[in-house]
Amino acid sequence: MNKNKKSLLIVAHGSRKKVSNIEIHQLANNISLKSESFDVVEACFLEIAEPSIPKGIESCITQNATEIVIMPYFLAAGRHVIEDIPSIVNEESLKYPNITIKSLPYFGSSPVIVDILRTLAENNT
Repeated sequence: MNKNKKSLLIVAHGSRKKVSNIEIHQLANNISLKSESFDVVEACFLEIAEPSIPKGIESCITQNATEIVIMPYFLAAGRHVIEDIPSIVNEESLKYPNITIKSLPYFGSSPVIVDILRTLAENNT
């Protein structure tokens, strides 16, 4: 029997600095180690770095994902969050009609960010 596989695809901007991109891949790996909800956790990039969003989606599908959850790892709702990422995700969804691909709200919109920033500030002063 085929088990449905759920993937988390973290989408970051991408940087010319390799170390910044490696940091995003490490984040994905750390989430993977702690997650009980996702069978696959991958990182991809909007621009500059690889893999691209389409390649990230393809990688999840290659690993037998039947559902892909897109997490835009952005702090603010700029053009990339409002226009670019939804457009790319929509195009890719059309290519894979048998795969559920859905986007979560961008990282910075989460109400837990307030507590994270407050805790960091209070613990480091």
